[in-house]
Amino acid sequence: MKMNQTMLKVAVTTVLTVACTVPAFANPYSDVPVKHWCYQAVTQLSQEGILDGYSDGTFKGDKVVTRFEMAQVVAKAMKKSLNPNEKNLVDKLAREFATELNEMGIKVDGIQDQMNNMVKISGDANVRFFETKNAPDYTDYRARLSFDGKVSDNVKFNARLSSGSPSTEGAPGTISLDTANVSFDTLGVSNTVGREDLKLGTGFLMDTQMNGLISNVGNLKLFGGIVDSNNNATNNNPTTYAHVYGGEYGMNVLGAKVNADYLKDVTDGTEAYGANTSFGLFNGVTGNAEYVKNQTASATGLSYGVKFNKLGVSATYRNVDAGAFSNYSTLVNPAFDTTTTANGFKGMEYQYDRALDKNVDLTATYQDFTNKTDGTKLGSRASAVVNLKF
Repeated sequence: MKMNQTMLKVAVTTVLTVACTVPAFANPYSDVPVKHWCYQAVTQLSQEGILDGYSDGTFKGDKVVTRFEMAQVVAKAMKKSLNPNEKNLVDKLAREFATELNEMGIKVDGIQDQMNNMVKISGDANVRFFETKNAPDYTDYRARLSFDGKVSDNVKFNARLSSGSPSTEGAPGTISLDTANVSFDTLGVSNTVGREDLKLGTGFLMDTQMNGLISNVGNLKLFGGIVDSNNNATNNNPTTYAHVYGGEYGMNVLGAKVNADYLKDVTDGTEAYGANTSFGLFNGVTGNAEYVKNQTASATGLSYGVKFNKLGVSATYRNVDAGAFSNYSTLVNPAFDTTTTANGFKGMEYQYDRALDKNVDLTATYQDFTNKTDGTKLGSRASAVVNLKF
């Protein structure tokens, strides 16, 4: 965006000549007439070095300037000793050209606070493909738009619109408000109330949205509220709900990150707990392990594996009893059909993660599981997810 040089004269004149009486000087630029209304300002700014003119001694009033050039003029004005009225007008110009001034490394008082107070919009979108042996392929997509803002120094809000995960072969999914919450701190406790994402550990026990309260005290997270009791990636219109509560405690043990989780479903009486850890093995390679137990169903789930971070390749062994996880688990998705979840499974899972571009990632997964009840092959299954953030 550009502005005419004449407008530049007007702006700078307004900034620096209000309430000022300037003595006459020789005309520094041959193309600025002495009788021109902005002559006095141009003369003063030239004497102070704010406007440098051009090598041929002209001001070139018909030349257009960029916003960056205008920002340079403002930057010079900001360094001058100004009276209150002048400073007020200079500050207004500085706010107008704050982006350019920040690029020049010049701090503009109050601009960062204004940016922090603005509503920030971000989002993500993905397309997922699932291929299962002896079953139809499945493809779905999802797009989400998030709004984060500041009500006061202590109160913030979040809201997110989501398309859900409609199948590309089916009818378009409806747009829903899947998060809407307010967060605040009190007595050293960080709280969020409303509808928000809730994930325990890697999501084996829970990875969904909850209507309720989540409080964080140091490394301890406590929660309680209502979740969709049949919430999963293939169900966008849940009809039943459950009351849950629980907590998670994160710690560092001998360099390993450890999370301990607890979940109580008051509605159906399910009680479950688990623990997961990740740790460095050697340069560029990390190990991971997870254990969960559904105490009510006396069912357990176990996984462990390694990841070669530089290659983006990981290998994980899973051994999961039927009923070891809840309907809020990441394991409830199109890649795990009802036969798998009903009978339990065990076997290998391989994953490849790669950044395709800035904020664009690919995750490809291959699974080869056996029915844990009768030992029959469940067949191989593969999935690919492309996710972008903006």
